[in-house]
Amino acid sequence: MNFDQNEVKELNKEFHKSSPKEIIRKSQNLFKDKIVYISSFGIESAIILHMISQIDKNFPIALLNTHFLFRQTLDYKNKLIKSFNLKNFVEIFPDNSNLQKDDPNNNLWISDVEKCCELRKVKPLNKFLKKYNAWISGRKSYQGGERFDVQPFEINNGKVVVNPLANFEKKLVLLYFNNNNLPKHPLVKEGYLSVGCTHCTFKPKNIEDPRSGRWINQTKTECGIHYKKD
Repeated sequence: MNFDQNEVKELNKEFHKSSPKEIIRKSQNLFKDKIVYISSFGIESAIILHMISQIDKNFPIALLNTHFLFRQTLDYKNKLIKSFNLKNFVEIFPDNSNLQKDDPNNNLWISDVEKCCELRKVKPLNKFLKKYNAWISGRKSYQGGERFDVQPFEINNGKVVVNPLANFEKKLVLLYFNNNNLPKHPLVKEGYLSVGCTHCTFKPKNIEDPRSGRWINQTKTECGIHYKKD
């Protein structure tokens, strides 16, 4: 099922005031088995994972494992999958031949962080998504930057991207965790507000900006999987 910009615009009109769970349900009804949640298993990922577990425990879920993830993130991933009894989870890894060619010493991130993200996240994801028409993202407008005007439904590189939490307010994140007794990422207690790869994640410079600890001293604010090429 291919959607154009006008169809996505109509979806946003219809669902701009809908709850995240309603948006996920609608997305599954639209795309059937051709939609997947690409989860970072980061600071707020438990919200969508919990909602999915209440809708369909066989819903496809995938983690982009760059080989540079925090041990705490992998531990958290295992904990959430078990706690929510999720049945359809896979990990996506970079192509080994590409790593040997372009990053044999695992230090490309030092000289070319954009190419590192392309190699370890963008290319593996694009290859994986060939069998899907849509994917779910955890982006939220309150995170600011390039996410300021994020909509519940978007088209990105030929795929529909569903952002169930697009209009979810920051205060609702904490409320959802508390009301549903969800476990928090282990790095939260150490002061992290956004977690990605170990080399490019730091404690935030500004606690009002959860992503201010990502790619410090660079203009980069996204890993690249949300860059539109259309």
